[in-house]
Amino acid sequence: MKRSATRIQTFLPKTSRFHEFRTGVSLHSHTMHSKEFLNRLPSYIAKVPIGSYIVEREIGRSHLYTGQIYDFSKFYWTPPLSPREAHELEKNQIEQQLRLPALVALSDHDNIEAALHLRMLQGTCNAPISVEWTVPYEETEFHIGIHNLPAARASVWVHELARCTANPLGVHDLLAQLAAESDVLIVLNHPFWDAESIGPVRHRSLLKKFLDNLLPFLHALEINGMRSRRENREVLALGEELDFPVVAGGDRHGLEANVVLNLSRSETFDGFVHEVREELQSEIVLMPPFFEPLQLRLLENAWHALADAPGEFGRGHWMTRVFCIENDEAKALSQYTGTRFHRLIDKFRWCMALAANPVLRPALRLPFLGNEEGGL
Repeated sequence: MKRSATRIQTFLPKTSRFHEFRTGVSLHSHTMHSKEFLNRLPSYIAKVPIGSYIVEREIGRSHLYTGQIYDFSKFYWTPPLSPREAHELEKNQIEQQLRLPALVALSDHDNIEAALHLRMLQGTCNAPISVEWTVPYEETEFHIGIHNLPAARASVWVHELARCTANPLGVHDLLAQLAAESDVLIVLNHPFWDAESIGPVRHRSLLKKFLDNLLPFLHALEINGMRSRRENREVLALGEELDFPVVAGGDRHGLEANVVLNLSRSETFDGFVHEVREELQSEIVLMPPFFEPLQLRLLENAWHALADAPGEFGRGHWMTRVFCIENDEAKALSQYTGTRFHRLIDKFRWCMALAANPVLRPALRLPFLGNEEGGL
């Protein structure tokens, strides 16, 4: 029986050469079409120096004097880059640093708008159609990267995925049908991420149950550029235990290119899919930012969410990318200029700008060095 093989190497700018490979592959990258809900914001704020004190104080004042309660589950932000900008960011890193042609799969949450946009442009008309599908599973949820959907049926597939998210009883049958598409790659993204904060023991129990039922319809697990090295080591160990390939997913939301990439001996995305699905082979390269303290990188990405950005389509200002759901209608925060909530976020932005300042980065790195976890 053919055994899977996942090989990992670190990119060294002065010495790394990849002559045996034809392309570099960027998987799992988000654009303006992803809705990132802020229900987990309080737990992130608690980790921000100074910012947590300011925000908690202001929220307390607001509640004391006005009775206002902020329901962060009704707020969401969208990443700063358009599909074209995100594609260029990933493509440029691969071409300029790895010195290879690039294959880029953008996979927003539960929609394929990014890929459909790219396929209307001359230079990206063959972009793979990918999506990160949210699958509710008992008390938690899992995210599945579905890459290279057939163009003629992609919209139908996404409609079926949405129906299944609303009624998860059909997950088994739908994944079986997807797996029958010979050029589609199905990846279980960041499998150890406890998305619903049900606790690691319960999450692992449900992960085992999920894999026991659905592993035949998956093609790879994912090590993730925005998860801890400890967690990624567990994913590699799980892949070895299951004799299952592991691919790299950067999970980029901000302005930093994916810090984990795939390498392929094929010139096409179909060929890359065949390497993983049929040959059970995966080649991964870790970029230098991967070894920066994760908490520092998460702070920087949070700043990218709240900073002004290049922004196509009039989305350069941060307030055009943060939304509040009010009476079932999503309104950009730019409509709330001058409100107490606007002033609250502005104070938080000031703290985030301070934390993300390159001049202060060496000093901020020191508090996080104790949390470093060794190599992957």
